[in-house]
Formats: sequence, C-alpha cells, structure tokens
Amino acid sequence: MKKASLTVVICVVSFFACSLSALGQPPQQYQGGPVLRNFKIYPLYYGKWSNADIAAQQTYLNGLAGYLSGNNKPAGEQPMMWQYGVNAATVAAAVTAGGNATPGGLARAQVLGIINTNQTNKQLPAFSADALIVVFLDHGFSLSDCNGCAYHSSESASAFWAAVPRDAGVGKPVAGSIPAAPGPTQLVISHEIFEATANPSIGKSPGWDEMVDGCLDGMATSGGSWISLPFGWIAGVHDNTRNGGCSNTGYTSTDEIQAYGWSYADYRKKYDELWPKGWRLYILQSYVMPNGQVLYNAVWRPATVDELQVYGSSYADYRKKYDELWPQGWRLYILQSYAMPNGQVLYNAVWRKGNLGEYQDYGSPYNQYRSRYDQLFPQKWRLQSLQSYVVGGQVTYNAVWRPGDSGEFQVYGWTYADYRKKYDEIWPQGWRLYILQSYVMPNGQVLYNAVFRPGSMPEVQVYGYSYADYRKKYDELWPKGWRLYVLDSYVLPNGQVLYNAVWRMGTSDRPL
Repeated sequence: MKKASLTVVICVVSFFACSLSALGQPPQQYQGGPVLRNFKIYPLYYGKWSNADIAAQQTYLNGLAGYLSGNNKPAGEQPMMWQYGVNAATVAAAVTAGGNATPGGLARAQVLGIINTNQTNKQLPAFSADALIVVFLDHGFSLSDCNGCAYHSSESASAFWAAVPRDAGVGKPVAGSIPAAPGPTQLVISHEIFEATANPSIGKSPGWDEMVDGCLDGMATSGGSWISLPFGWIAGVHDNTRNGGCSNTGYTSTDEIQAYGWSYADYRKKYDELWPKGWRLYILQSYVMPNGQVLYNAVWRPATVDELQVYGSSYADYRKKYDELWPQGWRLYILQSYAMPNGQVLYNAVWRKGNLGEYQDYGSPYNQYRSRYDQLFPQKWRLQSLQSYVVGGQVTYNAVWRPGDSGEFQVYGWTYADYRKKYDEIWPQGWRLYILQSYVMPNGQVLYNAVFRPGSMPEVQVYGYSYADYRKKYDELWPKGWRLYVLDSYVLPNGQVLYNAVWRMGTSDRPL
C-alpha cells in the first residue's frame, strides 16, 4: 500500500546537528513502520567529485557498514543499532552523476528526480525494502528545504533514500568538538544512515523522537555523543538499556540472566538482587503445575529503565492498578495470564514509562477478539502482545495493540504440523516471528499462536524441548552470539514442562 512520503531533516545551527539536551531522552517508543534489518547502501556521488574523495568516502561507508554488521565488536557487546533490530549492512560500488551540474540549492523533488533518472539509466537499482539510496552532493550543493541540512526520506514503506551535502555540518566549531574534517561529514552521514534504518518511513513522530536527534553534540570523551571508532566518527545513539541515555562507546551489552521454573519467593529474591545492579525484565512467564504450584521463567537484560510489576493479581486488582498507572504515563511492557486448577485466572504485568495509545482485550473468546482485531487493523493498530489460555476447556485471548503500520500475519490455535508448514512457506517470503505462544487443551493437545512481521534476520527456534535439551541448545548458541527473543513454556497434563524458544543474533529489545 502506498504511503505518504516523508522527509526527516537534521538542522545545523553551529557545527553539526541541533540537539535537545545533554541528558538524552526517554527510551525510544516504536510507533510502527519498517526497519532496515539487513540492507545495502547504494551511494550516488553528484557533482564534481574527485576519484580520491570518492574512494575515501567509500572506505568510510564500508567501515560504517562493517560496524553495523558487528565486525570487530568487543566480546559480549553489540553495535548500538542491533537493539533496534538493525543487524547488517553492505555497500554497493560508487556511481557518479551530475559532473556538469551547476552547484546550488536542490529541492526535495529535484533530489528525487536525480535518483529516478539514475534508476532509469540503470546506475541505481529500483527502490526495495532492503535498500537505502544515498545521494552525496559535492561542495556548493545544498538542500533548499532547510539551511545547511541533510535528511532521510521515503516514497513508501519499501522505498528509502537520503541526501547528504558535503558541506552539511561544516560551520563554526563548538568548543571541545571535532577539530577538522572529515569528522563533520562522517557524523552527518552516520546520523542519517542510523535514523533511516530504524525510522525510514514513519510519519507519526516528530524529528526529535528518532534515536540520534536528542544526543548532545561534542565528543563523547568530553560529555557529548560523538564517538571515534577505528574506521572514523559516528553520531551517538540513544541506548534503551540506559533509560534513553546516549551511547558513549557505540556498543551495548549482550548479557542476559535467566531463571527457569522458580518459585515466586526465589524469583523475587533474584529480582531484588539484580535491580540495583542495573538489570531489568525482558521476559516474564508463569505456568501452573497440575498440583497448583505456580512457577516462573524470567529473562533479565542490562538496563536502567523504571518498571512496575504485579504478580498473580486478580483481574479486578490488575485493572485497578492499570487505571491508576495509565494517566501517570506508564504503559504495558509484559502482560501474561495463567489459570489455576479451580479456574481462577491471575495476571502478571510489567509496566514501563511511555506515552503511546494502547487497546487491550482480556479473556475474550476468539470471535470477540477477532472482531476487535479486524476493527483496529485498518486504523493502524498492531499487536504488541497476544496470549491464549484455557479455562474450562474454552480458549480465551488476551491482546494488547499499539499504533503501527507494519505488515502482520497471524495463526491461531494451529497444530505444530500446520504451524510449521506455514512457517516454512513464509520464511523465504521475508516473514519472521514476532510472537510465539503455545497452550494445552484438556486432552493434552498442544496448539500454537504466532504473529509474523516482515523481516530478513536469521533466527533459530526449538519447539517442545525438555529443559535438558533446551538448555543444551542455549549453551551451544550463547558463545556464537545468539540471544533469546522468545521464551515460552507449557505444561502437559502429566506435569512435563516443555519449552519453545526463538533466538536472534544479539539482543533486540521490544521498546514501547
């Protein structure tokens, strides 16, 4: 579906981009739109670029792409953009155009015309969901939409480009800033590429809600967010593991701590031990043994964000807490229900700070849930969480929707064979798991819910594994850089606990 085009601008008031504050901003809130997870940069050099200057810029771009892909990353760490789901990049060969063009200001339509002309003559590829076309304008060219700026833009949800003049970011230096070129241009390039990858066509948030705009100008070594890496300079990025503070290294941790099948007392003791050390919940799930014992799985990641939780609450108590927290700016991060042997349904919930709208369904039969889904989808609401549980033989649904416009494909209550057939069918079409959850019917039949979204990232899964087999797989994948994306346990009528899990490279958080 064609989307309205969007241009996002960075402004230069002194040396680089205008920033909001030295303190960063709250963690990023995903508001829909595509993410360039594994993409290629197609550079077009417009104007009288020398071969030497093109070669130098290509060297920088290849270094930047290698950084985004995790080349030479420190052990136990990942590039900042991995937490937004941007995992790999490559760079196409340089192409040139406009050698005889007269320098001057170019409007957005003129830049797009340059791209379209070079697509027609086969110098550039057609737009696609895994391509970012960047027009590098030589000295003397500027973008007339703003003063001294560069920007990224889009023509649809699968057509992304950026324009970066060589003179963007070059002005009166700020005290303590990078002393000489090529630092300024590199910073602008990295700024636009970082933002284009995780906000390529979004039209809901203002420019300062991107993951670079709120970071302070200046070198990280003197309190800013500009980072020097072996291949060159990069702009700082908001780190959702540091409550939205800006990175000062370009990397963030891939550590995680887990608990499996713990009692509430043991789980809570661990939670209280980890909290002051800077660990926060990423996954929380309870399951009920046949004797009524409630056990907890949990995964923690390094973070300093605030969070509030409730455990084993009745719906009335949970809802009272929800209604109390909503006007204070808290939003659901995790929601999970479980049914006790007597049919009582209890709720776990984790809230984090946020300001996005959300809709919820609790304990709805499928027809009611589906009617709500079909109503909300064309209004650009997408699933943030989905869970089924069984009470008295009846399957009921909890769901939370957030604003978004991503493609989405779901299956509900499918057998493993049917689910797996669909997974294998849509994998090569560029769909990846977003939500995976199983539930068990009274006769012992295991059924699957799944939500898929567009993506190209690799993932590893296991289904119905014993703890021993699951743990063996976890320990095999850990040193290779795979981290949990989904963890889901279910209990068979005989009391056997089995595990589903999905791993992705590095940690890709699910910010609000």
